Amino acid sequence: MKNTFITKENMGQRFTQLIILIAHLVLLKWILYTLYEGGVLPFKTLMFHFTGISIYGALLIRTCAYIYKRQYLKELEKNGREPKLDK
Repeated sequence: MKNTFITKENMGQRFTQLIILIAHLVLLKWILYTLYEGGVLPFKTLMFHFTGISIYGALLIRTCAYIYKRQYLKELEKNGREPKLDK
């Protein structure tokens, strides 16, 4: 059976997915570090870590949503259909 996970046409999409995966793994590592070291970190430092994690996570969610919405609209345009998303 022919492997079609990565083709010439979807190479950019797969690279984007790899970058998103790496960004999520970095966030997970940061969360685990903060939880593991939470007992010995000063309270102020711990709050800065949790604030940073929440900001990073929110930006990651918004960025992924933007990327996939843009990709969806490009695919619809390529197929000649009208987008049905709220703007």
